[in-house]
Amino acid sequence: MSLQNAINFISKVDSDSSFRKSCYANKSQVELLENLAKQKMSFTPDEIADAFNVLELKCQTYEQAGRVKEVKAWFTLFR
Repeated sequence: MSLQNAINFISKVDSDSSFRKSCYANKSQVELLENLAKQKMSFTPDEIADAFNVLELKCQTYEQAGRVKEVKAWFTLFR
């Protein structure tokens, strides 16, 4: 499990529409995390929270911050 996996997940959800659609197909956060683990992209809830914070701090524009916040809002809907 790693913070880097969580950061990679957020970036991939934002940039890869086919990956994003495959994530949307999951019915719960548990199911999503299990599928990510199969893809060697596992992370803990604390790591994803830290990843969102790190990425929000690195944003240089409101647009970038908005995209990170959209992914964060989507991810929290699974809880």
